[in-house]
Amino acid sequence: MSKQELFLKLKSYSLENKVKGILAIFYAVGGIVAFTSFNQLLLPLSPILLISSLLVILYFEENKNYLFYSWFVFTYLVSFFVEWHGTTYGVLFGEYYYLNNLGPKVFDVPLVIPVNWIILAIAGSNLGALLKKNKFPLLVAVIISSITVVMLDVLIEIVCEPLGFWYWTDQMPPFKNYFTWWFFMSIFIFLKVKYISNRNNLSIFIFLLILGYFTLQVFAHNL
Repeated sequence: MSKQELFLKLKSYSLENKVKGILAIFYAVGGIVAFTSFNQLLLPLSPILLISSLLVILYFEENKNYLFYSWFVFTYLVSFFVEWHGTTYGVLFGEYYYLNNLGPKVFDVPLVIPVNWIILAIAGSNLGALLKKNKFPLLVAVIISSITVVMLDVLIEIVCEPLGFWYWTDQMPPFKNYFTWWFFMSIFIFLKVKYISNRNNLSIFIFLLILGYFTLQVFAHNL
């Protein structure tokens, strides 16, 4: 294939597919670098990748109205408060504190952490909407979606400390960590599925990229 043919073929791709390709490259590079000594050099850039992913999701969100932005602000503030309460009192999740690779903190909580909650909640909401469209009852769709999202947290917990994200005082997270995650994520997903139409083709794709990235990190740290 000549350069001109390659250029014309790339030009024919939709913006969505081009963005998917670019994101896939970034996440793949991060996952592959996990097997090298350069991993620690890239990890401090994690907040940039998360924020970029959120901006992409927002750009392709088809229903950006008052309800959506209200949900967005609500999810950010509640998830920040929950994380602050968690790190301050250790009641909701267990005893843990954040390390330095997630960027600037306010009250010991990285500002990018609620961004992560929002990304996962939007992906979960779109999964929930798909299930509901396929005749699943709303509550069942929400439960399945929120459990799916929490399974990602189970994966991340395996490598959270070596990645410089957070540290558990007792080395391992207690069960209530996952229950609290599931409980609040269920609320965010329920509100969005019930009251806001969900049509975001990029959100589930980005969720799968994040899942793949952390799967590679887990393999890299356990070889």
